[in-house]
Amino acid sequence: MDRIAIVTGSDRGMGKETALALANNHYSVIMACIDIPNASRAGDEIKSMSGNKNVFVYKIDLSSIASIKQFVQSFLRDFDHINILINNAGIITMDHEITEDGFEKIMAVNTIGPYLLTKLLVPYFPLGEDNRIINVSSWIYKFGKFSIEKMNKYHYVKAYSVSKYSQLLMSLELADGLKERGITVNAVNPGTVRTKIMITNIWFYDFLINILMAPLYIEPKDGAKTCIYLATSDEVKNETGNFYRKCKPVVIPKKFNNKTIRTGLLRYYETIFKENLSFSAC
Repeated sequence: MDRIAIVTGSDRGMGKETALALANNHYSVIMACIDIPNASRAGDEIKSMSGNKNVFVYKIDLSSIASIKQFVQSFLRDFDHINILINNAGIITMDHEITEDGFEKIMAVNTIGPYLLTKLLVPYFPLGEDNRIINVSSWIYKFGKFSIEKMNKYHYVKAYSVSKYSQLLMSLELADGLKERGITVNAVNPGTVRTKIMITNIWFYDFLINILMAPLYIEPKDGAKTCIYLATSDEVKNETGNFYRKCKPVVIPKKFNNKTIRTGLLRYYETIFKENLSFSAC
């Protein structure tokens, strides 16, 4: 059976490096991106560099429930299964934007949208296969203490840290829930990757961020290494419910890994999506 991987936000940076590595490993790679012209160019580059022609570009806007459902429907018209899902896409914005579905935009793109995408795709991971879900979180999760009642009120750095903490909690909770289906779920701290995500287009903010963060930056190729390792290595084939940094599991302090908070968060997601967690692919 052909092994199929979906990588969100794979038109640039760490996501593109991850997609390239999967193409080099003979996966059929689905590049799920919002910027189709840029993704198409990146896809052509990946095909040329890997010699793998099974690289496909599909549009997805993770801030939109309708777009996520349309992506899954389009994917299922062309493919009948998935083996690897890498929720890589992420944003940070200075503005406090509310999406068409009523969610704060950073939260929507970084954690709420990926949760819906994951849940819609779970039935299409084949039983008895090597199936993996990898969520790109961040070290900044430690600043992400949140209240569910205020999820749509946070903005900028606070919303980003809350979104990454939520993504980590989502990973840990899904890992427990998907064990019986043979799907592993792990989260990644890629480090502080040099990326356009931190660009605000406000010159003094961007200048200050670059000055402060320059000593910590790593290149996208290095940031992608742990994600690629979790997606392709036999060493972690049966490992689930972990948080990885530099290809090694790291301990999550107990105060950040509270079962009550984890289940409460997923219950919140289930509530806000209600009837959107299942649909006809036809």
